[in-house]
Amino acid sequence: MQQNPSADPDLRSGKRKPSGKRKLPDPVELSQPQSQRTISELLASSTSRNNDHQGSLATSKRPRYSLSPSRSASSHTVSPTKMYNFSGSPPKNGAAFMRSTPASNAQTFGAPARQNNFSPHSGAKKLVVKNLRAGPRANQEQYFDKTWAQLDAALSAIFNGTKAISLEELYKGAENICRQEKAALLAEKVQERCKNYVAGTLRDNLVKAGAGTDVDTLRAVIDAWSGWHSRLITVRWVFYYLDQSFLLHSKDFPVIQEMGLVLFRTYVFADSTLKPKILRGACDLIAADRGAETKIAHDATLLRDAIELFHNLDVYSTEFEPLFITSSEKFIASWAQRESTGHLASFVENSHRLIEREVERCGLFALNRSTTQRLSELLDEILITGHEEVLLNEQEILGLMRAGNQTALKQLYSLLSRRGLTHKLKTALGHFIVEEGSSIVFDEKNEADMIVRLLQFKKQLDETLVQSFDRNEGLGHTLREAFGQFMNLGRKGESTGGTDNPKTGEMIAKYVDRLLKGGWKMPASQQEDAMVDEDAEINRQLDQVLDLFRFVQGKAVFEAFYKNDLARRLLMGRSASDDAEKSMLGRLKKECGSSFTLNLETMFKDIEVARDEMTAYTAFNRERHRKHRPPVDLSVNVLSAAAWPTYADVPVRIPSIIATAINNFQEFYCNKHTGRRLNWKHQLAHCQLRARFPKGSKELVVSSFQAIVLLLFNDVEEDGTLRYVDIQTATGLSDPELKRTLQSLACAKYRVLTKTPKGKEVETTDTFSYNTGFSDAKMRIKINQIQLKETKEENKTTHERVAADRHYETQAAIVRIMKSRKTIKHVELITEVIEATRHRGTLQPVEIKTNIEKLIEKDYMERIDNNQYRYVA
Repeated sequence: MQQNPSADPDLRSGKRKPSGKRKLPDPVELSQPQSQRTISELLASSTSRNNDHQGSLATSKRPRYSLSPSRSASSHTVSPTKMYNFSGSPPKNGAAFMRSTPASNAQTFGAPARQNNFSPHSGAKKLVVKNLRAGPRANQEQYFDKTWAQLDAALSAIFNGTKAISLEELYKGAENICRQEKAALLAEKVQERCKNYVAGTLRDNLVKAGAGTDVDTLRAVIDAWSGWHSRLITVRWVFYYLDQSFLLHSKDFPVIQEMGLVLFRTYVFADSTLKPKILRGACDLIAADRGAETKIAHDATLLRDAIELFHNLDVYSTEFEPLFITSSEKFIASWAQRESTGHLASFVENSHRLIEREVERCGLFALNRSTTQRLSELLDEILITGHEEVLLNEQEILGLMRAGNQTALKQLYSLLSRRGLTHKLKTALGHFIVEEGSSIVFDEKNEADMIVRLLQFKKQLDETLVQSFDRNEGLGHTLREAFGQFMNLGRKGESTGGTDNPKTGEMIAKYVDRLLKGGWKMPASQQEDAMVDEDAEINRQLDQVLDLFRFVQGKAVFEAFYKNDLARRLLMGRSASDDAEKSMLGRLKKECGSSFTLNLETMFKDIEVARDEMTAYTAFNRERHRKHRPPVDLSVNVLSAAAWPTYADVPVRIPSIIATAINNFQEFYCNKHTGRRLNWKHQLAHCQLRARFPKGSKELVVSSFQAIVLLLFNDVEEDGTLRYVDIQTATGLSDPELKRTLQSLACAKYRVLTKTPKGKEVETTDTFSYNTGFSDAKMRIKINQIQLKETKEENKTTHERVAADRHYETQAAIVRIMKSRKTIKHVELITEVIEATRHRGTLQPVEIKTNIEKLIEKDYMERIDNNQYRYVA
């Protein structure tokens, strides 16, 4: 049988391995002395000899001795003198044993064997074993000295790198020594021999080679460890039986693998000369890998071998890791000090790269998890906590936000989140939103584009919150607070009629008006896409506007302007989609409640009732004028004064033909609805005229004032003119209204009248004539209806009315509170008034105080001691 003892596959762990069957790398056929053969072998051998002597055809081979590394020391260390134990005393010249069978049990002890051929079915007659101990017992001391001399010479050859004698003989000799119960002495000598080599030749050579750089010393030590590791494997092959049968279970001696590791660590690595250079060499390699300013060339393989050496010697945590953390701290601190002097964007980007490289290096070179964790904490401490002022520099953050640098903001947020400092971005984010939003709101030059810019600004902030700030709830709350803050800022100015009403409510209403009048303008990039749903796109934009509307605290301004614009759209039929109108109304009702949209819903109902009314009047008029068509097709919208905006009466002289049609409708309506009175608002009317020009007839869509002026030229000769004064006398219009009307007819895009002298402004000395040279490709022309546009005076009036209503509401709230409380402190009154009027927007304490003073003057309340007020019944 062949036995193959081999080296332990894991020599780095330095731990004993459990006993088990192992194989030698080279087959070694081992012989066994006659005196140590087992009973079964002897019996088999004897039987074979007897059978051969008798001429049997059956043959028997001598069994080879089987080495089992898994055997315990107790089963293999039996003395040759005590190897066999039999009951009774054997003969002096040998031993003979008889085995009886049922067939024959009468054989005498020691009788010679018969020469008959062996027959397995007839049964064995007798088995004789002779000369169990052929010679005198060997001298164990002499055998040990002789064998150790061979083993010592073999160790010297192994350490010197030369060829030793047969490993089979060396292994057998070591095994025999162990079986003679001298394993402890052999282990002591082997350990001493290895110690002398490591502490002597190996260390001396490394010390001599350590005159170079630290990296050179580290490389030499790694090579020495590799060579010592290879020699240790050969030593373990030779003393494999000793290692597995004795050392593995010994408390006084380590196994050969552990012994070699401890010796190298104790006499090589721990050497006062080599140890500092080894550790510094590893740190120098890491510095070179970091790209620091060093003359050491980057050698990844050598660094990986160095880390593996520290792991094998079990000095990683105690020796290398503390030095590595210390050197890393110096490197990171120096790097951060240098990088923090630049821009914030570059600092956070480079910090992210540094952290990624450091963590990646830990995995690449098999550094411990504890090292990775400590290094990560060190990076956070230096780069984030130590440079918190740099990371939270408000001016730098504002610059990133203005530039829309989402990548840098995301990296900044990621760094701050490592230390839980993201909440400190709230201040800079709030200041940025208020600053940028205020600049948009108070930009009078681009006032018409306010809502478009605000929508773009809101979209930018939403993208920043999602992409850069990871949907942080706290920062999202700050975004909403800051947006609501600047959206409700007011500034007294000409555009607000001298009031401090916020401008955003008005501009949101006008933006919705443009959207509902003109519909959705498809971008050029989507014009080829036939799948775009216009209604869905309008609804999407209405939702975006509603997001802005939610930030408006005082809805009164929006309500006033939205009602004015809605009235014009309904009366002039300018809505692009009835579904869009009703959809917006539904959104407002859901957002602000049914009381907010009550008047708006009434306006829609009035238009529907007016349509039914006109259907009945048309049928009545057709019945009355059966023989001839009425000269004017009149359409009237009868509205309830309470729900609609208030319009001032504008004096104007109506042409007789139109006046007749109006009187006919009024007579019909009053007969149908007794007790009702109609108040005509001619400035809201519009007309369709057929005009004949020398270059072609046209159909003109004009306002009532424009129609009244144009009809005057029917009574003028072809080349005749009308002076401004004559037109004013005939129409009865005031100068502002008349100038605006004439300007739209003679100075705008479609000049159906000619003004003399030419110019963009209308003067009282100008004359006007019929434009015989007018031409246009369109058959139906819509002339700008100026009186339907909101003038500055009307805008100012609306703001003043909203401000006055606001004061009245505030005073009413104060009176209700005083009436219920009778006596109240100033602070409590301010708080309760703000809470009572919150649904109409948040009031400023200054406004409330002003209304308190007005009520005191009106004797509704009085001021008493301790800053209190008392209600006056």
